[in-house]
Amino acid sequence: MERIRGIFGVPGNIREKFWEQLLASNWKMMFIVSIFAAAAQIVNICHVLFFSSRKLETLNNRIYFTFYCVFLLLNLLFLFLRIAEKNKISRNREKVYQGLYGMAWILWNILLNYYDIIGSKGRNANISVMVTCLLGCAIIIQSVPLYAVCVYGGSAVFFSIAVYPVIQLGGVINVMAAGVMAVIVSWARFRYSIKDLQTQDTIQKMNEKLSAEQEQLNLSLQKFQFVVDEMDNILFEWDMEKQTITFYGKWQDKMDCDGRVTDALKWFENSACLEEQEKQEILRGIRRAAHEQEIYESEIRIFDRDRNPEWYLLRLLFQYKKDREVKSGIGFLTNIQRQKWEMALLKIEMNRDYLTGVLSRKGIQDYAQAQLSQCGKDENIAMVIVDLDDFKQINDCYGHPFGDEVLKETAAVLTGVFGESGEVGRIGGDEFMAVMSHVSCVDMLEEKIQQLEEKNVTVRTEEGEITVQFSLGGALAGRGGNYHALYQRADKALYHTKEMKKRNLKKE
Repeated sequence: MERIRGIFGVPGNIREKFWEQLLASNWKMMFIVSIFAAAAQIVNICHVLFFSSRKLETLNNRIYFTFYCVFLLLNLLFLFLRIAEKNKISRNREKVYQGLYGMAWILWNILLNYYDIIGSKGRNANISVMVTCLLGCAIIIQSVPLYAVCVYGGSAVFFSIAVYPVIQLGGVINVMAAGVMAVIVSWARFRYSIKDLQTQDTIQKMNEKLSAEQEQLNLSLQKFQFVVDEMDNILFEWDMEKQTITFYGKWQDKMDCDGRVTDALKWFENSACLEEQEKQEILRGIRRAAHEQEIYESEIRIFDRDRNPEWYLLRLLFQYKKDREVKSGIGFLTNIQRQKWEMALLKIEMNRDYLTGVLSRKGIQDYAQAQLSQCGKDENIAMVIVDLDDFKQINDCYGHPFGDEVLKETAAVLTGVFGESGEVGRIGGDEFMAVMSHVSCVDMLEEKIQQLEEKNVTVRTEEGEITVQFSLGGALAGRGGNYHALYQRADKALYHTKEMKKRNLKKE
């Protein structure tokens, strides 16, 4: 029981600060969301009243009009209650307001999406409203795990049971998956906040120790070093008077830099660990935070010894003298590269093509741009564009359902070739794109293209098997390359391939 409480509960030493931070952060986000939602409902109401051809004459329009009015009043009521009480509101009442608002938001989306599905009688049932609502709430609203399980998980189960008789099993699975993902995202944010606050508490205690007498400093630093070695993070001490910086932990191993800097400003000027623009932003932010006696916090990108970039969360606390002049600072660098990748992958999964299961046009573009910005120094990104030959004739001769099977088989073939080394996306009706990362030379791209050319897109019909031909073109780009320039080169290569096919046909 204690172990479970340690995972899902809030430690007593940071409980007050946790709720203060959670409620303040949620209020800011809910304020923005409620204003946007209210404005959207006003637009919807105006559309029904003034721009709809039947206005309120039909039952369907009246039902949608009621939905819009209810959600508008809900958002206005939330804003009124919260703003009216201002700073007089108690913490428990704030929890109730925010919790009820989040549940009402989800309930409204459940009813709206349910009505849409029932109204269409299951034909082309669209569950995107429910899926977007669950994931959006998990991302926007920070909550404790119990709330996430009851509200997000319970909503997914309730909605799935309600719509199961009229939609396909795949839709129900998608809603349940969205509910599980919403709970996971909410729990991950909860754990990240707990760890972050515990880190702040640890640093604050360390900073208090450093204010002790000079003869106790060596012993304090030994304890400090022991804690750092046990933690998988990088800490540093910045003496503002002497302009020296001392790094602890794994800084020297990861960055191949000296653990002690004797001239901080000169080091900032010459260091290859940071980009020039980011150096100036960090220095300006540190000066501003020190002047305003605040904790400096920023997400920065640091290059390791192999010039590979990784994202870190930088926190810097300041120690002041009696005249309020800054004496020193204690900093904490937490590697958040994994969290960045997880959020990027979550975003990618939300951009899937429902027919083929591969990424959509936006999803593959976001993936390619992310790979271009994060690939290694001596690595390249490969892009291959694939276009099915005479796909219109296939649809005309065999029908669109058969054409859909051709698209699915094409996606499966491409995934089989590029799935282990990259991602595949559908960028048009019969056009696909494959993006391959960690490509060291053009030979690797040519080898993949050869593997693909040896594959067949074969679909069975009542008359037998039909093999569909395709054309392709590929191109390479290194770190920092431009996505659109890479796309144009690959598309030009595809065009060249098509022209060569046409010439060969004419010769025959």
